[in-house]
Parts: sequence; structure tokens; C-alpha cells
Amino acid sequence: MKKILMFVLTITILIGGSLYFQNQSSYSEYASIQDDKTISEDLITLDNNPKDVKSENKNPGNEESPKDAKLDDKRTFEDIALDKRLDEGRKKNERTYREQGRKESSIRPTIEVPSLSIEDITGIYKTVDAYMRENSDRFPEPADNGTRGNTDDPRIQNILYKEEKTGIIAGFENENLFAWEVKKLDGEYTNLLLGRKSTGEEWQVLSEGDVYQLREEISDGN
Repeated sequence: MKKILMFVLTITILIGGSLYFQNQSSYSEYASIQDDKTISEDLITLDNNPKDVKSENKNPGNEESPKDAKLDDKRTFEDIALDKRLDEGRKKNERTYREQGRKESSIRPTIEVPSLSIEDITGIYKTVDAYMRENSDRFPEPADNGTRGNTDDPRIQNILYKEEKTGIIAGFENENLFAWEVKKLDGEYTNLLLGRKSTGEEWQVLSEGDVYQLREEISDGN
């Protein structure tokens, strides 16, 4: 009888220890994250509404996965993730420029970006300064070098330097196109699309806007 009791007690201790280890281990944490992720993905719909909430815009006959779906006419989930990363990089640059007087690129280009000479950079600064003074109701004066500089947005770089150029950049060579981002008085960032006819000529502001506005202009809205 004593042996049976010892056997039962041993099995109970082993089972209890196993359950405790599973609940306290990284496996349990991983499983919990996966469950939460599954629940979150199940709640995502094309119109960004929870399940069982009807939407007039939803087309049940042409559904997309959350990864490929668009939240609106402009932004995909990948766009939202990149916008968040760019915003974090800008805030970090604002802080490091105030504290250390320097800025860093937060995202590496995914396409070859033309190299600019000192004369090119000087010309761009002059054009941007003039544009900001002309629009002092929207831009700070004097300008803060910690809140402006060449854009790190790879989406803008890709549409500027692709082989076939359309819309407002049609006919421009790569070395005569550049995008500069500037922080506005309202705290939002905007991009100035600059161009020049040939090397040595003055830069001009061709357009201004976020990546979605510039994308439409460059593609003629198509």
C-alpha cells in the first residue's frame, strides 16, 4: 500500500511540475502571442471594421487577405508600417540633431540614388529656403536643419529613379531629380519634389505632397 501511495504521489508531482513549466516557459509565451495574432487577424476586414459589423463598402465576392488588402484608396498595410518607421526615424533625427548636431538615414535606399555635388546640395538648399519663405504660413522661418533633408522614403526614390518616367517628371534625367522632406508648422512632414533641366541650372520645386499625392501626380493619376 505504501508503495502505491508513493507511486501516485510521484506521478502527481511530475504532472504538476510539467504543467507549471509549460505555463512559465517561453513556449507558453510564444503560444499566447500566436493565439493573439490569430485573433487579431481574424478581426481584420477590408473596411477595418470588427467582425459582424456590416459595411456598405465591403464586397463579399472579392475579398483579399489582410496582407494585400487596402485600408483606403491609398494605403496598404505595408504602407502603414513604413510610414510608422519613417515617422520614428524623423523623431529620432530631430532629437539627435538638437543634442548632437547630426542626422542619420533611417532607411537605406532600395534603388540607386544619384550622388550630388556640393554645388548641387547648395542649389537645393537655396531653392528649398526660397520656397519655405514664400509659404511662411505653412513652414517655419528660419528653417530648422534638424527637420529637413533628403527623403529616406524608398517609395519616392523608386518612382523618381525608375527607368520609365511619366507625369510631371517625364523627360527628366535621374541626376536632375531629387526629393527633399520638410516639417511644416502643423508638425507634419511633406516632400518637395525638385527638378532641373540640366546640370548647372537652378533647381525648381515641381510639386509638394506626401508619397501618395506625388505618386498620383507622377503617374498622371493612373
